[in-house]
Amino acid sequence: MMPDGAPAIPPFSLRDLQWVITSPFLLKDRAEPELAHHPETALLLERLAMDPAPLLAHLAATPRLNLGRYFEQLVIFWLNNLPSVEVIGSNIRIYRDRRSVGELDLVFIQNGKAYHWELAVKFYLNIGSGQDEADFVGPMQKDNLARKLHRMYDHQLALPTRPETREKLEARGIGEITSHPWVKGCLFHPLGATQRLLPSRIADDSLSGDWLTIGELQGPRFKTVDRFLPLAKNRWITPEFHAGETAEGGPGDLADHLMQQFQSRPVPELVALSDGNKTERCFFVPEGWPELSRKTHNGQEAGN
Repeated sequence: MMPDGAPAIPPFSLRDLQWVITSPFLLKDRAEPELAHHPETALLLERLAMDPAPLLAHLAATPRLNLGRYFEQLVIFWLNNLPSVEVIGSNIRIYRDRRSVGELDLVFIQNGKAYHWELAVKFYLNIGSGQDEADFVGPMQKDNLARKLHRMYDHQLALPTRPETREKLEARGIGEITSHPWVKGCLFHPLGATQRLLPSRIADDSLSGDWLTIGELQGPRFKTVDRFLPLAKNRWITPEFHAGETAEGGPGDLADHLMQQFQSRPVPELVALSDGNKTERCFFVPEGWPELSRKTHNGQEAGN
């Protein structure tokens, strides 16, 4: 039994850990060292399959398990449990003149070499041609791929070159260090798009999905859907249903749910869909999105 006040631990955490480790990178820029296929990783996953208690205990000790933090903690748990890896620290805050200038997501040593990983999991919808990073926006349109990568490459990955960062790392016994992005996620394109163009920094084998309106749900592609599940944000990592989840219903039931949802909150919703053979995730958007969402968001800001 979980103690009072402890965060709810997702029962699908082991599956999510496997996804974090093995899913394709979003970027062509791949992190080093390559640990996903290390024998220690395979042994760890085998042990957790027999007894996931260490993973669940780690997550239970972590407050505020939103999507980003959940993703980070899965990576941190993984590296902490590889014998050849020594995790020096995570979320290491860097200060200059008592003011924070940023933080290092993860610093570790493997085979005598020091590494800095910047961690991110991102889900963006393409509202343009797809060639420009700015074409990919978050559901709330407060974030886009261009801004995320600009900050990651120009600020976060450059932090170890700052004198205050070098001083802090040297105090922990680290001299030379290499920085890499560890970015996973999925990019969603308009349903039926004949071409799925990608910005130059995005990997060709990165995960992709569709976004569509309620009306497009009535097309032939979705006729065999017999289960659906609206996904809370901390469920975005993997779309599969897990034991105990019941979410039966065809396209008509899903359309009814979405109409009610969009009446109160016209924001795209990520939904897992199954036809009994395969499960996929799609973003469903209200009619008129993204313009409608922009107007609603701007109106709320003006009224505050």
